[in-house]
Amino acid sequence: MRRDYYAVLGVEVSATGREIRQAYRRLARQYSPDVNLWDREARALFEEIMEAYRVLSDSSARALYDRYGHQAFQRDGSERRARPQRAGGVKGDDLHYPLDLAFADAARGLSLVLEVSRLSPCHGCEASGSRRGAPSVACDHSGGTGTLLREGSRLRPEPCLVCNGLGERVVDPCQACGGRGVSPAPASVPVTISPGVDTGAQLKIPGEGHSGPFGGPCGDLIVITRVAPHPFFVRKGDNLHCEVPVTLTEAVLGARIQVPTLEAWAVLVLPPGTQSGQVLRLRGKGLPRLDDERRGDLYVTVRVLIPRGLDARTQEIFRQLERLIPENPRAGLFPSPPAGVSYAEGAR
Repeated sequence: MRRDYYAVLGVEVSATGREIRQAYRRLARQYSPDVNLWDREARALFEEIMEAYRVLSDSSARALYDRYGHQAFQRDGSERRARPQRAGGVKGDDLHYPLDLAFADAARGLSLVLEVSRLSPCHGCEASGSRRGAPSVACDHSGGTGTLLREGSRLRPEPCLVCNGLGERVVDPCQACGGRGVSPAPASVPVTISPGVDTGAQLKIPGEGHSGPFGGPCGDLIVITRVAPHPFFVRKGDNLHCEVPVTLTEAVLGARIQVPTLEAWAVLVLPPGTQSGQVLRLRGKGLPRLDDERRGDLYVTVRVLIPRGLDARTQEIFRQLERLIPENPRAGLFPSPPAGVSYAEGAR
């Protein structure tokens, strides 16, 4: 689905030509193929930015786009004017709204009211595009039909370029909307975010987008979520990952330790002989799943802390342990050195 050109450049519908140029230059530098050589997504965004600027920087093309949206253009080898629908039938563009969420809000879900700026029916002309009380005039070029028959191998109807296929013309445009029938207006839209959403999730709210010109149906509101990272947990799908430090005694003898989750603290059982880097799982302690009522899991990576700065007595205890546990963990990793050859002493 093609995005609204104003949303692509990140400007308001009422933006001046200078604001449009400044937005284009800033985005063009950021997503230029010369800077993002191997990024296909950046290349696609750059082409979208170029297309939006080419239309909005041209006053006549911008006026046509403001009136009919993307239906005013179609691409078939070259850009040309497409046939718009009859008055009252052109659907408005979708409104894309990026929503920043805290990690906790995305995990538990929330309801809020979005304050958006969108094209709404003009109250000055009641979405007709004409000054109040001024009637529209039938297009004399198309006889009020909005179409012309073009001769060729067979007669085929084409939209009249004089009235843009509407069959009538606005001769006294409304001053409030410039003859478009719609004008920018603030609106409050209630939105419910489901628990477990992630960055890039799109929530469509039908009928809450831009109003169509001349009383046309409204587009949809597309809410795009952007979830902030958590300072402790790392999200991978519906699962959470974290690292928890444990003492040498807890790792050797085993223990029951407290670990944090999104809601509260949970008990993690360390089996005797737990190794540093070992991953343990807590079922159902991850994020809610959008498609059912189940939850993901929490994966805890254990990091064994080695004590430092030992006194003489503690060092002697470890030497006794070394004599009691004469295990060589590197045995068998390398072949034995040839006779008469010794390995160089490593750095201390």
